[in-house]
Amino acid sequence: MSRYPVASIFRSLQGEGHFVGYPMTFVRLAGCSVAGCSIRRECDEAPWKASARFGADELVEQCRLLAPDGIVCITGGEPTDHDLLPLVSGLRDAGYRIHLETSGVRSLAGMPLDWLTVSPKTADYVQREGHTLKVVFRPGLTWRHVMDLDKGTSFFHRYLQPLTRQDGSTNIEDVISMLMRFGCGRWALSTQAHKAWGVP
Repeated sequence: MSRYPVASIFRSLQGEGHFVGYPMTFVRLAGCSVAGCSIRRECDEAPWKASARFGADELVEQCRLLAPDGIVCITGGEPTDHDLLPLVSGLRDAGYRIHLETSGVRSLAGMPLDWLTVSPKTADYVQREGHTLKVVFRPGLTWRHVMDLDKGTSFFHRYLQPLTRQDGSTNIEDVISMLMRFGCGRWALSTQAHKAWGVP
């Protein structure tokens, strides 16, 4: 039976992307195998940050303790490092709607998700369709890099998001400038609004 290394489980408001402001239960799985990621050293959910391991049924029960229904957002780390089907199936059977945030390093074809956000860390990511494409505007990226990440994809929404540095500063001015010049009604700004709200 799959046991998942969990960094944290908590209730909060979604601060990024299309569902900003919606209350959700967040399940952050520890561990990230994404090779070549430029911010890997800064990742909040490094493998050694796992606080506990839970089976799928135990995780469903943990979510029930926080909220009996609604949305559960599975994130990480890189959640697809783990066999997600038992967890996703268990949560759906319990009546939850399932959102997943991934770097797109693996295909999720056939996974029964209600919302899929792909935030690629490398140009050769695999999962190139879903509901949201979210590109974090890291140092060295240009609009050409953003277009390359979007090439051949099928997403309903596309967001460009500033990088929040360890000291709390961001490059939001660069992102706004880029969107004003090139966004053309296809891309929108996403921020980590939950940090401004003071919630996790």
